[in-house]
Amino acid sequence: MTELALPAGSLQAALVAFNEGADATYLGMRNFSARKEATNFSLEDLSKLRQFANEHNKKIYVTVNTLIDDEQISEVVKTLRQIAFIGCDGIIVQDLGVARIVKNQFPSLSLHGSTQLAVHTIEGVRELERLGFSRVVLARELTLEEIQTIREACPNIELKVFIHGSLCYGFSGLCTASEQLCGRSANCGACAQICRSWFALEADPSVHAALSPTPEGKETGWYFSMSDLKAGDVAKTLQDMGIDSLKVEGRMKGPAYTLAASRYYRAVLDGSATEEEKQALDESLSIVFARRQTKGWLGDYGRVGHNFEVRTAPTLGSTSFPSHRGVPAAKIKVVKKDYAIVTALRDIAIRDGLMYYTKGKKDPIEAIKFGLSGIFDQKGKSLAFAYKGETVEVDLPRNEELPHAGEMLYLISLHDQNPALVNENIPTTKFLLDTQVEVLEKDLVLTTAFKGNTICHTYEIEVAKAQKDQDLQQHLVNVFSKSDTSYFGLGELAFENKTGLEDNQVFLPLSWLKAIRRDWYSCLDNELAKWMTADEQPAPAEEKLEVESLPSREKLCTKEGLPYLDLSILAKQFSAGKKPEGILFFENNLFYLPLSPVIFGEEQFFKDLDTVVSYLRKEGYLEKTRFGLNNIGQLEWARSQKDILCFIDIYLYLGNAESAKMAVELLPNLAGGYLWMERDHFQEERWPFTPTLVGSEFTPPLFISRSCFRHDSLMLSCEGCPLKGSWYVKQQNHRYHVMVNDCITTVVKA
Repeated sequence: MTELALPAGSLQAALVAFNEGADATYLGMRNFSARKEATNFSLEDLSKLRQFANEHNKKIYVTVNTLIDDEQISEVVKTLRQIAFIGCDGIIVQDLGVARIVKNQFPSLSLHGSTQLAVHTIEGVRELERLGFSRVVLARELTLEEIQTIREACPNIELKVFIHGSLCYGFSGLCTASEQLCGRSANCGACAQICRSWFALEADPSVHAALSPTPEGKETGWYFSMSDLKAGDVAKTLQDMGIDSLKVEGRMKGPAYTLAASRYYRAVLDGSATEEEKQALDESLSIVFARRQTKGWLGDYGRVGHNFEVRTAPTLGSTSFPSHRGVPAAKIKVVKKDYAIVTALRDIAIRDGLMYYTKGKKDPIEAIKFGLSGIFDQKGKSLAFAYKGETVEVDLPRNEELPHAGEMLYLISLHDQNPALVNENIPTTKFLLDTQVEVLEKDLVLTTAFKGNTICHTYEIEVAKAQKDQDLQQHLVNVFSKSDTSYFGLGELAFENKTGLEDNQVFLPLSWLKAIRRDWYSCLDNELAKWMTADEQPAPAEEKLEVESLPSREKLCTKEGLPYLDLSILAKQFSAGKKPEGILFFENNLFYLPLSPVIFGEEQFFKDLDTVVSYLRKEGYLEKTRFGLNNIGQLEWARSQKDILCFIDIYLYLGNAESAKMAVELLPNLAGGYLWMERDHFQEERWPFTPTLVGSEFTPPLFISRSCFRHDSLMLSCEGCPLKGSWYVKQQNHRYHVMVNDCITTVVKA
């Protein structure tokens, strides 16, 4: 059965999702979550949700899906201790160093590959499977046919696919726009959503006009704002092809969103609703939050793969307005100073949230949002509701620019859309400890073991001879199985009677036992807190691998600013007999070939790569060539080439010593690697080799996107398209170069 997984930015959102039909929720702790601004979960929240999930046969997945540096390793280990202690059904990670820590220190946690890993190929999935991952969250940029191909090629690992929510312009994990422009790293959970801001368009004067068309009416826009994904129409297809989990995006959204999304997709997957009922559920979800909606690459890309067919499906952008649009609520007939006469297109009520558009003062379009405070019939009588088809007067917001007759009011929230609060007074899940009890003449000795440590406490107690037979063991079990708010509970209890009395003659006062119980569990919780907060002692690298110092990374960029080379072009050039001089990057008497982090047409990619390698080997250049690995799907190829040397390039993110150790373990032919481009320092003693800093002059692309700027942003037809183009966009005196090659868009600083 395919699982429906809903986002949980809070405990309340998770409980609502479960109550409305979600099979699973995914959530983040207070640190190391890719949704840093969500409420996120405390240890107590996680423990409560775990208990609820266990009781109701639900699953929970915890995200630790940011990149980390050496200074954060101790803190991430503390977070992992919390998660491992409470337990979950999978931990979603991006950083391969975090994956290594999980494998070595927390083997009870099942590893799931985050979409931040940009896994979109068969080899990428297989590599994670080799690394011990049990599930992979695929990149959002895949078509149904591409997902089907991966499913058939990788039958032994679970696959998770996004079916609803926000789409990023750039590949998740490869986007650096927020970090470069705002100092807020998307890979650290602090994305500033640069793609949702507007830009002004300029033609590129250096290319033919056909390669830089600027359509009328598109002089400004939210060019990088993607539509929201709504894949209800294809969810059943994914279910039928054997996808294990379907994921709704939205940890920044509240319980009303999880309620609406759970209801809609539960109905879709179960086939339990009529078309009319599904349409109503769909509309309820759109009212809570919806940009322009499409089926994304799953159903509206217009191609089965990267085959350059003419796309006739809807474009994938939301470039005319980048935020919540709601649904049409009323058409404006007449506008007065404080009110408008409208015809309701659906039922509306007092306190519903409405919106209309005006010409913006800062942005091209501005949304005026207001709560509906008054509805009146044509005789001036106050109404609580207006029903579909009725003509009524509605109050407009004061001190705002007014709409115009003929325009639309949009419904962006319902007065009663927030669900009733679910009771969060849930017992925490218990970690059961086997306990040994020694009953002495005047003392009670409790002993247990936790995380390799023996915990023993002696308590004074009055022991008396019972006046009637006692079941000593059951009495102790009854008392110590009640641990109140402690995170611990009683496992097996064994006792030893050293009082000189027969077991059935031992009387232990209940009041004394309760006091002992309170202190015992308090002591255990203190031991837990000490274990969870203990600093991870940095371990020096066992041995140091001698690697090459790589060039400053800006030297391995094309004149257009791309930090990788196009293998299809290289294969043609070398097949035509051209020499690598002037084609490959050449520094320090070595050639460098950084591979693309994006691989569509995987089979052809590796054919082209083999063509290049064969030529370099034949012509005697291979020994002097270094290959840069930028996607996890390239690792197995690198291992299979015994006579080449590779380096970990900028998109495989060596952020910490653990990720470096993983690289050494995976690549016997490792020549070196770049430190994570957002860092300029590391703890040398912990690393198995010395990484190269990318250098202060290097600026990576802001976006690498499968969304074609020409088609999805400028809405130009694919008919007669040259499959490439060049433009400039401006914002706040900053200028950026937009390039399209084979329908892949790359945006760099100009």
